[in-house]
Amino acid sequence: MKDPSCFLQEAETSLTTQNSLSPFHVLAVLCQSRFAECYTLSTPLANTKPMSINQRLSSLSGAWNGTNRLYVPLLPEKLKESESKATVRSKMNGQFLSFEYTWSYGNEVQEGMLIMGCDPKSDAVQAVWTDSWHSKDILMLCNGSVDSEGRVSVFGNYAVPDHPDWGWRIDIAPSENSFRYVMYNVSPEGEEELAVETEFTRA
Repeated sequence: MKDPSCFLQEAETSLTTQNSLSPFHVLAVLCQSRFAECYTLSTPLANTKPMSINQRLSSLSGAWNGTNRLYVPLLPEKLKESESKATVRSKMNGQFLSFEYTWSYGNEVQEGMLIMGCDPKSDAVQAVWTDSWHSKDILMLCNGSVDSEGRVSVFGNYAVPDHPDWGWRIDIAPSENSFRYVMYNVSPEGEEELAVETEFTRA
C-alpha cells in the first residue's frame, strides 16, 4: 500500500494560477472565495474578526537554520534528513505570520510555507499551509489554537482517492532561541504518525 502522505502530492485539486501569484496574493484571493469563512473563524464575511499574532510568536521573526527529518515508514530508508532554512516574517501590519522554509528530498530542493493568524480575543488560530513535496499544487486550510506560551497546533484534511480523508497536524513550539516545527499524518481513525520534525535555531 502506498504511504498515504504521498497522496498529498497527487490530489486532483490544483490552483492553476499559483505559479503566477505571490503567496499573499493567493491568500487574498482565498479570502474572497468560498473559503472566506475559514479566515474569519467561521463567521459571516460582514462580521469578520480581527486577526493578530501574539508577542511570543512575533519574536520568531527572522532567519533560522535546522535539520529537516522526514519519516517515511513504508520505505526501506525510514528517516531522511536534509538541511533546512526558514524565514519568519510578520505580515499585514502584524495580522499574520509567515513561515517560509526549504528542505531537500534526494537532490531536489523543496519549499514550504505556512501563513497563520490568531484571534486576539480567543486562543483560535487559522492557517493556510502548502509544501512542494507533501502537498503539491494544494493549499491546505487549517484550524487550531495557541496557548499562553505561544505554542501553536493547527489541523487540516486532505483527500485520499477511494478512502476517507486523512488529517495533517502542524505544531510550532517556540523557545528562547529556537523553535520546533513538527507535522503529523493522521489516519481517519485518529491515529497519529510523526511525518516531519525540524528544530530551528537562529541563523
